[in-house]
Amino acid sequence: MSLQTFIGPEGNLLEVKNTQMHRLMLPSPVLTIEEMNAIKHLKTAHSDWPSITLDITFDRGEGLPGYRNALNRVSKEALNAVDADFKVIILSDRSVGPKRVALSDLIALGAVHHFLTAQKKRSKVALIVDSGAAREVHDICCLIGYGADAVCPYLMLEIIYKVEREGLAKPGQTANELIENYRKAMDNGILKVMSKQGISTLASYKGAQIFEALGLHHEVIAQCFVGTASRVEGATFEILALDAFAMHDSAWPSRNSVTVAGMPETGEYHWRDNGEAHINDPTGIANLQDAVRQKNQNAYDAYSKNAHAQIKRTTLRGLLDFAFEKATPIPIEQVEPWNEIVRRTATGAMSYGSISLESHCE
Repeated sequence: MSLQTFIGPEGNLLEVKNTQMHRLMLPSPVLTIEEMNAIKHLKTAHSDWPSITLDITFDRGEGLPGYRNALNRVSKEALNAVDADFKVIILSDRSVGPKRVALSDLIALGAVHHFLTAQKKRSKVALIVDSGAAREVHDICCLIGYGADAVCPYLMLEIIYKVEREGLAKPGQTANELIENYRKAMDNGILKVMSKQGISTLASYKGAQIFEALGLHHEVIAQCFVGTASRVEGATFEILALDAFAMHDSAWPSRNSVTVAGMPETGEYHWRDNGEAHINDPTGIANLQDAVRQKNQNAYDAYSKNAHAQIKRTTLRGLLDFAFEKATPIPIEQVEPWNEIVRRTATGAMSYGSISLESHCE
């Protein structure tokens, strides 16, 4: 039993049946809540295709060690499920609550995927992720890229239903229409990501691990993302567990706290005070505007200094320093002239309009 997705004639993602083996047809790798519930009860329609749901949460009282213990538990449960002849394994974090902390859906999926691969049993089962953490194209692509056959971003879908219930949608728009719009956007996003890698079918993308990790310790890579390049190490399972507890505590605080209406804004997409750092912040933009409008050199110097400081806070290259005082200058006569270098330069992967001679002469 397995799932496979191809691009349809209209550019849509489409699951197809193979005449030589049983396949489940899905209109998209992004499942609705109804489709997810149907798969959870798949045995009702197909007695020879039983499915099982594995809980990827753990008891808060276990503390930080509970994170890795839960990963090992879920991996073993998945192996037992394969041995018990289950055809679909659903990794779900729906049990998260005041006393239950959720594993990262990607960490849990990667651990199960590679554990079953090491046991040479991955091809015997389909892996589906039922996740409240998956929201956008990048989330879905990472899950598929590390072995998920399909994903149900149930929390995002529940938010869409809430939009309809509270009358926040456009007049006449139903939740079903909004969900279809969301799913179409996800499908188009997945296709765009695949196209940038030169991949034309989701079957080729699934489990391909066309990623490079940044800031993950080798112990995490060895268990969850085997074979993924990780040149700059960092977070261990203990640090990932701290992140999980921090996320959990934002929903179910372990101490008395003052609550305000609305969801907290982390500043992940737009700059927010005390949120994620961005290269462009209000101080830098104000200085840049002052420098341009008033031709103020001091304001430009302040903008430049601020941008340099933000780059050091937000980018990997910002962490690098160059020992210029120890460098040995290269004699200029040993440097090849630019007009000789460009003869070996190909422009196929760049916008010719931006680098053409005509553009630069103007």
